[in-house]
Amino acid sequence: MNKKIIAILLSIALIALIVFAVLDFKKGSDSITKEQAVDKALTYINQNLLGGQYTASLKEIVEGEKNPSYYIFKIDIAGETYESFVTADGRMLVANMNYVVDLDKKIDAQVDGSFLVRENAEIITEDGKPVIYLFTSSTCPHCEWEKPVIQAVVDTFGDNVVYKLREDTAEDQNVYTQYGNGGVPLVLIGGKYYREGAGENFGEEKEKEYLTRYICELTNNIPETVCNK
Repeated sequence: MNKKIIAILLSIALIALIVFAVLDFKKGSDSITKEQAVDKALTYINQNLLGGQYTASLKEIVEGEKNPSYYIFKIDIAGETYESFVTADGRMLVANMNYVVDLDKKIDAQVDGSFLVRENAEIITEDGKPVIYLFTSSTCPHCEWEKPVIQAVVDTFGDNVVYKLREDTAEDQNVYTQYGNGGVPLVLIGGKYYREGAGENFGEEKEKEYLTRYICELTNNIPETVCNK
């Protein structure tokens, strides 16, 4: 399974108890049923943490104290079981080391290729050209798959885009933290389209199609030989 996914979900299990204790969540009059809280958290995990590459399914909700401040629930991903945690009011989920997700915050919509789209985003440009980022690690096999694919696509655009490969470096970390949840690869197209995870499940040709489509939108369909095929 994707190392990023394993890291995220193990982090949930390791620090949830500590985080919830520190934040001291209480079950108030606006609380919802445990089933509703867990379903809300599960939807977020599938849409934002797994990105369509895997699907988490609910195995069970662990029964605990009579009036808990949070719920523990077990999920299945590709045949493996993980414990996850959500507050009793369905507002917060621990999603990574020291990272608490607000489940009521508006979620960016998902489009083809499991990319998320940040509507009304200010496009990241350099010299008037959209910037394409790929954040990777030299120890990540999924990054190794993605690198030649995105390079081949970017090459077709020539000097109409700026491509920045960031591997094993803190350079442009301020950009990464606006879109990433701690995993790689992170593909970022002009600050509007982004995806954490490689496009292996879609295959090389489909991945190139998605990348080309979103880059063409930001270049106003230039060059025509690429965007108007």
